[in-house]
Amino acid sequence: MGRLSRVLAAFMLMSGVVLAQDLPQHAIRTAAPMSPSAAMFIPGESVEPLILAEWEVINDLGPRIRIVWGQEAVDAAPPEASRYIQKSYVFPTGTIRVLDFQKDEGGMMHAITVETAIYMLKGSGTVEVAGKTVTLNEGDLASYPSGTLRGDGDSTVIAWTVTGSKINEVAEAMVVRGIDVPVTHSAQWPGPDGKMVRARTSEALWEAPGDAIRLDLKRYMFDGNSVRTTINYKGGPTSKVTSSMDALIYITSGKLHFFQDDLNFVAGAGDAIREISGHYHNWIRLEDSSFIATSSLPVAPIMEGAN
Repeated sequence: MGRLSRVLAAFMLMSGVVLAQDLPQHAIRTAAPMSPSAAMFIPGESVEPLILAEWEVINDLGPRIRIVWGQEAVDAAPPEASRYIQKSYVFPTGTIRVLDFQKDEGGMMHAITVETAIYMLKGSGTVEVAGKTVTLNEGDLASYPSGTLRGDGDSTVIAWTVTGSKINEVAEAMVVRGIDVPVTHSAQWPGPDGKMVRARTSEALWEAPGDAIRLDLKRYMFDGNSVRTTINYKGGPTSKVTSSMDALIYITSGKLHFFQDDLNFVAGAGDAIREISGHYHNWIRLEDSSFIATSSLPVAPIMEGAN
């Protein structure tokens, strides 16, 4: 049994039967990740894909979702089951999971368990939020969803399990529509004194030099956290910055050269990065690129080299 299978098996033993109507437990959602990677960079090609199947059964106890994983178990699942691929990027301060569903493999069905937020990267589906069934379209986000994520077509979902900024209280569940999130444009470039000049207003952006490093950002704000999606235009290096929170990043397109302290590496689509609280980082954007990120409270490293 691989590492991902062990993690999933341990969670299923801990949580018991997955009932479609159950709300996830906040205490479970804010638990430290199991078997985290000590690395701040996890290449997508190093992550073992896990094949799963989920389907609904109804008995005297009411509706519930059955879940199995591994090729043999998935092959034995009923024809109506949703068969999908999951890749998990497990850092000390949270987990990024990428779920890929196909129409020809039963569409989308996924019982919400430990997810603190989900983002519809591709396709559409329904899920419960604050006791109501809502539709999530491409570019929409749900904070603290519950119940079962369902859909008929091809879809890709980014799911996070992080602490956010509310570890001792339950954050409010809510939906943030992509169409309602404004795009913030910014640029930076070296000034005459060598210090980076930043432009965020329309007037300043108009006057920015042609070789300025430009960024388009959408910030999905919700109770206790946020998710950021970006379009990063080729150029760099950007100025060095740090934060009081960790950022967990999943790259969706292009190539970027990432620097943090004395480490650096080239990352591309399907890779994941942890920007570590209190450590300085910056980028060289080798191509036009994009990523999606969320925040998590920093914790004391639980593995050697995880700082």
